[in-house]
Amino acid sequence: MTEFISVYGIWVVAAFIALESVGIPLPAEAALIAAGFFVLLDRYGNHFGFTEGRIRIGQWLFAKYGGRFVFVARFLPFLRNMAAVLAGTNAMAQHNFYFASGTAAAAWIVCYGLAAYSFGEAFASFASPATVFLGLTAALIVLAVPTLILRYEKYLLSKARSLPDASDHPRA
Repeated sequence: MTEFISVYGIWVVAAFIALESVGIPLPAEAALIAAGFFVLLDRYGNHFGFTEGRIRIGQWLFAKYGGRFVFVARFLPFLRNMAAVLAGTNAMAQHNFYFASGTAAAAWIVCYGLAAYSFGEAFASFASPATVFLGLTAALIVLAVPTLILRYEKYLLSKARSLPDASDHPRA
């Protein structure tokens, strides 16, 4: 499988992107991020301390704690896309992946839904005084700008006359 990916990986990613672009639901974004991550890891991993031994340790840790990783990754934007790829790469049991991903998705929905609802409720109580203030400020601006223009109209007109005429400039 590793040889297949190293030879045809770029074409698989390109196919995913092309097919997703025409409407077929494929994980093109996750495939592109995973491919970029693994190329970076392969090419520059030693510079960042990702030696072959440390990668093996990571594989062992994923085998032992993969379900927890998949669960936590659901809440982190970059890792959310990588969790499925890492689970497949590390041959995580499918039923373990589905259980961890499903429970994480349910928890994510409940947590983010309640947080958004609570934020909306807090904003509504804060918004009343802020709405009045912003409304008055907007009304003041709407009334003040035309008044200022009328007041300084002659001055602005003299400045506008000093500009060269648009017909004097050649068109680009």
